[in-house]
Amino acid sequence: MHASVLLKVASLLAVTATGPSEPLPMTPVDVDEVRPNAQVTTTTVDNSQGSMVRSHPDHQIETRQGIIEDPRSVGVQYGRETLGADRTMSEAKFVEYVLHHLPDPIDARREAAQRLAAGPSPIQIEPLESLIARIDSISRPEKLYLTLEDTIERTLANNYSIRVASYNPAIEQTRVVEAEAVFDAAFFTSLTNNKVDQPTANALQGSKIEQFSLQSGVRKMLPSGMQLRTYYSVDRSSNNFQFQTLNPQWISRFIVEMNQPLLRGFGLDANRSQIRLSKIGRRAATQQYRRQIRDTVRQVEEAYWRLVQARRALVVSARLLESFEQINNKLEARKEFDVYTIQLADTQARLESSKADFIQLAANVQNAEDRLIALINDPDLDLASDIEIVPVSVPNYLPIQVDRLNEVSTALDNRSELVEAKLAINSANIRIGVAKNQAMPKLDVTFRYTVDGLGPSSHDSFSQLTKNDFTEYFLGIDFEIPIGNRARRAALKREKLQQAQAIASLKQVFEQVILETNIAVRNLVAQSDQIEPSLISANAREDQVESIIERAEKQDFLTLNNELNTRQGLAAARNDLLSAMIDYGIGIIELERSKGTLLRYNNIELAFDDSDDPDN
Repeated sequence: MHASVLLKVASLLAVTATGPSEPLPMTPVDVDEVRPNAQVTTTTVDNSQGSMVRSHPDHQIETRQGIIEDPRSVGVQYGRETLGADRTMSEAKFVEYVLHHLPDPIDARREAAQRLAAGPSPIQIEPLESLIARIDSISRPEKLYLTLEDTIERTLANNYSIRVASYNPAIEQTRVVEAEAVFDAAFFTSLTNNKVDQPTANALQGSKIEQFSLQSGVRKMLPSGMQLRTYYSVDRSSNNFQFQTLNPQWISRFIVEMNQPLLRGFGLDANRSQIRLSKIGRRAATQQYRRQIRDTVRQVEEAYWRLVQARRALVVSARLLESFEQINNKLEARKEFDVYTIQLADTQARLESSKADFIQLAANVQNAEDRLIALINDPDLDLASDIEIVPVSVPNYLPIQVDRLNEVSTALDNRSELVEAKLAINSANIRIGVAKNQAMPKLDVTFRYTVDGLGPSSHDSFSQLTKNDFTEYFLGIDFEIPIGNRARRAALKREKLQQAQAIASLKQVFEQVILETNIAVRNLVAQSDQIEPSLISANAREDQVESIIERAEKQDFLTLNNELNTRQGLAAARNDLLSAMIDYGIGIIELERSKGTLLRYNNIELAFDDSDDPDN
């Protein structure tokens, strides 16, 4: 395997041996600043400064809106080189042949109308009118001309799947804030008043007691696990006990209390683990959001090209029907002279079969439109609207050079699934550290320092407290260990198993990325190599049809059968050419998807900051 690929394999698998990462610096985040969703932006690249996409001056298509260029459909993309010299025909000739064999319905209708206006023979008039009518069967009064770029921009702005996924990073950001808020200081206060009037059997005990207590202070948890609490307490008590010299009595206390775990719950890793897990979750959500955009763009691009294919396949079928109808009209005109019934029956059978095929192709066009509309989710373009979508971009047809190992290396650098799998391992490592900590015995040390004051009033007790004459010191140790400790040992084993599962998942994703890239590269090369032979085949079939027509002295059965077969072969060759070009265009975006660079290929940037996340 290529050296760079081996290095990436090693770096990907090295993460499986690492433990919990170092604690991250805690960055307070104002939850009010969290945006409800992330944003997607498209950028324009300046070709004069060495752009990622280089346009070609000859690559243009003519529509009712004028000349529209698709700069992505040719040229250099991320180190690829066009190989126009590998074609046996010039680029201009290539484009001319393609547009001749595979026009859009609008162009085909205009060409048919021009032929009809030029005064064809009577036998050709009805087939030409039928050709125009068939093309008009998919036409609607309102037309929407869409370039591929327009389609992608509408999708990014309106697609529901992208919109749903865009909330996840912001939702995960709130979890980060929530985890960080555990270490925020908290003010607390409590107030109690208790009155007791009960019989007593002892003269040295009061029967009427009134107790009032007020506590106010601040508590905070430190990253080491220490619970720190400082508060002021004032208590008032009175009773009807006649021997009590100070009645009522006020007691004021200032207390500082610290509780520090020494085993279970001790340390930065254990106490900040939820923050780190939340940040990993936020970054994973960002990667999932990126993947959703990538997959949606991939789907909408394929839907766009499938609509192009459906519209042009309909023209191929309509042209075939036109030729069959012309032949049938000729036979009908001569059936009383030199036409056999078998000739007429064979022609009509092929004609009706082609009509049935055309009906399905017309439905395919509208189905393709609906699929594209369903992906765009534009509120101005719903499935109930009667709008004809006219795609004006053309697929890439120039061959490109790809290096399989370089493409695999790029995929290992950019696929978000690999990042997600690595984040899952990081998360598992952190959880193992937490489980190990929780499996330890509980050993907590508590220290409490108290300053007391006593007096007949709250003022007097507080004055005595400020003199610091009466102080208390308390030191306590709390130890606990479950006998057998089965629950926490089971939890630790579960986290280790989940870590092993995450490592296996990374290896699986790793192999899947390489497999998808290899297949995409091979398919792209095969699809590229099929385009020119398909075009040559279509040209040859057309020449064969013309040759048969010119050399036919009479329409005998063999000649007729040969012509019908050849015309069907021409339609098949045109469909093969169309499929090769569409599959090649889809193959390019599939390769970019498999490499994880489809967003960059379309100049799409994800406007979301995860710079403080681990492994960023």
